[in-house]
Formats: sequence, C-alpha cells, structure tokens
Amino acid sequence: MSVIDGRAVSEVNSEAPVQGQKVVPVVVKPQPQKMAGIGVFMCTMTLLGTKLGGGIVGIPAANKKIGYVTFQCMMTIYACMGMFSMWLLLRVREITRKESYPDLGIYLYGKWSVYFVNSLIALSQLGFPIIFFIVFGDVAKSLILEIDSGAGDFWTSRWFTHILLALVMLYLVILKEIHKLKMAGFFLLGLIAVFVFLLFIHYIISDPNPESSEDLTQTSLNVEFFAKIPTMIASFSFQPSLFTAFGSLKHKTTMNGLKAGWTAIWTAYITYTVTPLIAFGLYGSKVEDNLLNNLTGDSRALPIILQVIFLVIAVLHIPIIFFIGKEVLLIIFDEATRGSYSKQNVNRKVKVFIEKLRRLSSRKSIGQHQEEHQADEESKQNPVDQEVKENAQNDANQVDRQTPSQDSQPSSSRGSQRDTERNMNLRGPNPVQVQERRLSSKSDGPGEHPKANPKEYLNMHPFFYYLLTISIFGIVVLLSIVVGDVGVFYGIIGATAGCWIIIAGPGSFYIISVHKHNVELNTWTAKLSYIIAWIYTVLGFSGMIGLNVAVMLNNF
Repeated sequence: MSVIDGRAVSEVNSEAPVQGQKVVPVVVKPQPQKMAGIGVFMCTMTLLGTKLGGGIVGIPAANKKIGYVTFQCMMTIYACMGMFSMWLLLRVREITRKESYPDLGIYLYGKWSVYFVNSLIALSQLGFPIIFFIVFGDVAKSLILEIDSGAGDFWTSRWFTHILLALVMLYLVILKEIHKLKMAGFFLLGLIAVFVFLLFIHYIISDPNPESSEDLTQTSLNVEFFAKIPTMIASFSFQPSLFTAFGSLKHKTTMNGLKAGWTAIWTAYITYTVTPLIAFGLYGSKVEDNLLNNLTGDSRALPIILQVIFLVIAVLHIPIIFFIGKEVLLIIFDEATRGSYSKQNVNRKVKVFIEKLRRLSSRKSIGQHQEEHQADEESKQNPVDQEVKENAQNDANQVDRQTPSQDSQPSSSRGSQRDTERNMNLRGPNPVQVQERRLSSKSDGPGEHPKANPKEYLNMHPFFYYLLTISIFGIVVLLSIVVGDVGVFYGIIGATAGCWIIIAGPGSFYIISVHKHNVELNTWTAKLSYIIAWIYTVLGFSGMIGLNVAVMLNNF
C-alpha cells in the first residue's frame, strides 16, 4: 500500500516494469478537505441560545408596565436598530480585520479598553445565568412541593437547588470551545417553541377569566416606564455573542454573519410579540416579573409540564451564556498578568512596519527589472545599436578576462537568454509585470494587518484557567442565591451593558475606524451610515446614564 494525499492507495504493479511494457500510472485526485465549523443555521441557534429563554420570562411584565401597543412599537424600532448595529460591527471587522469585541476595543480605544469593554460584556452575559438560576430555583421549589408537600425548608431552598444544578453543569461550564455546545442551541430553540405552543394550549383549555384584564393600549410615562425599557434592551442583546458565534462559522463572511444575526433578532421579535398576549390572556394584570411564578402552585398537568420544560431550557441556556462571560473575564486576567493582548497589538504594528519595508524594497527591485526588460525591448527594435553594444562588451570582456564576473558571459549566451525572455513574452505577460500588479493590488491598509488571536487566554496555565472558571461560576451561583430578584438584573444589564454594547459601542467603533483608516464616504449610503453611527453613540451613552437612574429609583 502507498499513501497519496493522506489516503491509502493500492499499487497497480508491485514488480519492476518489463522493458517496453507500458505502465499506466495511478492518478488519484485529491479530495476536498472538510472544513471545520458550523453553518448559518447553527450560528443562529447559538445566538438565540444566549437570550431567548430569558426574554420569555421577563418580557410579559415589561409589556404590562409600558403598555403592549407602545412596547411593540418600541420593540420594532429597536429590532431595526439591532440589525444596523450588527452591520456596523461586521463592517468595522472588515475595515480593521479584528475578530472580537475586545480586540476591536484595544485597537480603536486603546489598551485600557481591555478592562472597560470586557467588563461590560461580562455584565451582559453573566447576568443572564443568574436570572436562569433564580428561575430554576423557584420552579424546582414548586415541583418539589408538588411531589412532597411536607418537604423541609432545606430541600426547597435555593442553597440546595442552585448548588445541585451547579454541580450537574460543572463539566459544561469549563469547556474551552463553544462549538462543542452547538447542538444545545438547536434543542434550546425547539424547547422554547414547544413551551410557547403548550402555553397557548394551556390558555385555550383552561378557559381563563382573569379578575382584572390588561388594557393593551394604556401607557403611563413614569419612572417605572423607563425602568422597564432595559428589559427589552437586554432581551435583544445578541451583539456580545456575535463575534464568538461568527468565529465558529464554516464560511466567515459578512453576509453569513448578518443572516445569522438578523434571523435571531426577528425570531426573538416574534416570540416576544406572542408570549405577552398569551400571558395577559391567562393572568391579566397579575403577570409577575418572572412569568414562571404565575405557573408555580398550579397542580394541573399542563402547568407542571411547562415548568419542567423551562427547567430544561434553563439548563441548556446557562453554559452557552456563561461561556462568553467567562471568556471576557479570562481575557482581563490574562492581560493583567501577562499583557498578552496589548503585546499582540505591539507585535502586529511591528509586523506591519516590516511588511511595508519589504514591499518598498520589492517595488524598487521590480523597477530595476523593468528597466532591464525595457532595454531588451529597445535592442530588439534597434539591432544595429545592439550589435555595436555587443562588440564593445566583447572588447571589455577580453580586457577584464582575469576577473570573471556575471557580466563577462559570451554574447552568444546573452543572446540565448534574450531569446528565452522573448519567447516568454510571446507566451504570456512578463512575470515581473505580473508580480508588480500583484503587489500594487495590495494596499497598506487594514487588510494587511496580521490577525490577532482572540483565544490567546487559552495559552495561560491550565491551573489558572480552571481555577478562574470555577471561581466565576461559583460567584454567579452565590449571587443567584443571595439576590433573587430578576427585575434588578434585567434593569442593570440592559441600562449599562446593553446600551453600550448594542448602541454606543458599534457606533463609536465605526466612527473611529473610518477616521483611522481614512475610509472614503463617497456614497450617500456611506454618509448616512456615518451620521447614524454618531446618533447611536450619543443615544447609547445618554441611555446608559438615564436608564440606570430610572432603574435605581424604581428598585431602591
């Protein structure tokens, strides 16, 4: 057996060929290598897995406080803003060739942004596992009491249910690659669809008649109104997960990223439109901040099934969301201890400078080759002058015969070389010209920069990786036990992290990258995008301040 291109192939004739015998060679066509990564559909599932379940829990109460009609109008506008926000991020990626949110921050904001940007992403991502732990604990307590109404306080406490869930999920949260969780997103979306469908069936068969129905058109502008807006922002914040999911794509193109991101946004939009209507039909104005609390205590079969389904949804959600939050905190630690990401930025600048010097030298060499080529062309057109030059060169060679060099070749040899070059010109374009066109087609712009390694933190010692990961997970579990109010987390996440990561961050990134790379705004769409980016920047920073004040006033 012989191996060709990594595959075993039987030899046609193991004996030596007889003289005169024609041997037919075995031609094995190389098989295309299977590319690692996920498709657009699985990328969409990964994005949905980070937020959709948490939105189902909190969105109905936000609709009640703001008013269903008003909330839907705001959500439509915000969904469109989210689409443009994703385009801004992927467009900035094209300009800068940076593959992650933290790397964009370092490149555009400076070294200090490693801590600022990653802290906001950590707040956005790690807040949702806390919410799911709280929901899990409340539902688990209700189910335990349904099984055994005399269960002790310890068995129904969050200390038991949350720690039990944490131990079960420990293996998933320490994984180093998110693509290993790709099937979780697929099953997650299926379970959420089943949950919404069964909730609708529960509405039909239970014949509800809530004592106080909800007025879908009523809206009151007060502190509570503004305090609930961050719930909507947090429920649509797919941007922190965009680069992580995008990095797992098999074909990493801007269009594929937009397809996944926009599909996730409008899938969430449809879910958040239908779920509040069902909740209002079942419970009216008594819809709680945690929708699952309305189901607890109902001993009928379908509410119990719904609670069990959401327990599974919570279990599938937590490792996907936690992975991204864990990743950015590990980046902060790696930068603080080894300076790995800022060093990457310095090394890239040095490599770019060396590359520019190399190109400059190559262009000078190309110019010399072109002059020689042009001289040969002129000699072809003026054979008399060339004959005079050759005779003069022969005389010089005879005088300087004792110091042979490359220039002392016989005229016949040089003539053969010129003939060869002329034959090459007849066959196709001059290779020197081809090389020049290839080099001139490359710009010294952002596309030439060496790519950073967003997974540099994985090079830290495994002891620190696992210690920090388990410590972060332990803090998340502890906060879910101690705090216990999902409304507070929705408000802080949406007002702080959501406003910057979804609105202010993409807008400011686009503005800085346009100026830093001298991107020409020579079309009306480019000019409009630049203006909208400024609006996003101002609106995002204003929202961070104003909405946080509203959340604090409403909850404390």
